Amino acid sequence: MAYEKRLCILKQMKRGFSADGGLLTGAVYAERLGSELTVTPRIAGLSPVAEGRYVLVVQAGGKYYTFGLRGNEALRVEDAPSVAEGFSVLLCFVRGEAEPIAFGRCGNAPDDHLPLLRALSEQPRKRPVPVPMPPNQIPGAPSPQVPLAPAVPVPDSEEEPIGDTAAARYDDEAIASANFYESGPACPPAEDTAVHPFRLNRGGLTYYNKIAAKLKAAFEKYPRDSALCAALPHSEWVKTEGALLGVVYAEGIPKYLCVAIKNSPPEEAKEASVFVPVGPYSEDDGYFVVFQDADTGDYVKVEQS
Repeated sequence: MAYEKRLCILKQMKRGFSADGGLLTGAVYAERLGSELTVTPRIAGLSPVAEGRYVLVVQAGGKYYTFGLRGNEALRVEDAPSVAEGFSVLLCFVRGEAEPIAFGRCGNAPDDHLPLLRALSEQPRKRPVPVPMPPNQIPGAPSPQVPLAPAVPVPDSEEEPIGDTAAARYDDEAIASANFYESGPACPPAEDTAVHPFRLNRGGLTYYNKIAAKLKAAFEKYPRDSALCAALPHSEWVKTEGALLGVVYAEGIPKYLCVAIKNSPPEEAKEASVFVPVGPYSEDDGYFVVFQDADTGDYVKVEQS
């Protein structure tokens, strides 16, 4: 079967969609084997969004294909035309009306993004077929021959959160408030009978929205850190005094607020934390991470594996 491979470099059209505020860069690979086309985006620093979604429009051989962007997940098209003569790609943000963010072309593809923008509203959307991954494979790993990282326990959001225990009080005031979200003194400990102010209905990012301003200030004040990005994909971190502060996203929406402590956490936080190794070659070098639900503010129980 014939094999074709082309590369398209994206150029930013509109600012405000990069995570660090800088220039958005990226590339899209197109590989065609027989009549099946695989499209693989590689877009660095795309900012997560709480509302709306990112959409990728691909034009090849006069045909248009629309995909919902899910990180760097590869996408497939059955019975696709040849890409030997080139193809073009448009990245859009959709919340109501589509906004073009970046455009690129290669080969003899037209240097005009407007037909792709029109196709986004006119062409029926087709769900992409994800390229399957081997079990436990780390997203973005270079090869199946690379040793896999030790399994990282994932919090189960359906389990009951930690009650009004000493560990919960320690994390709520010493970690979530005093050290990372406020520059002033810590709030006084809550009484055992007090109702947790952020234990509200799920689904509205109630807790995240209440502390969003303090969280943003912390991410602007402290330097970025990527030590846990491979172990916890779709996350971002900053290095504060003595710990890492992070947010884990699910489809671009904050799911967990995290504090990661190197080596060993205080006794009060051990029951609420899980050890996460920083790489695939070490089971000893890592962080003890506490996960906090972005909807309710509850601390999520995890199980070591």
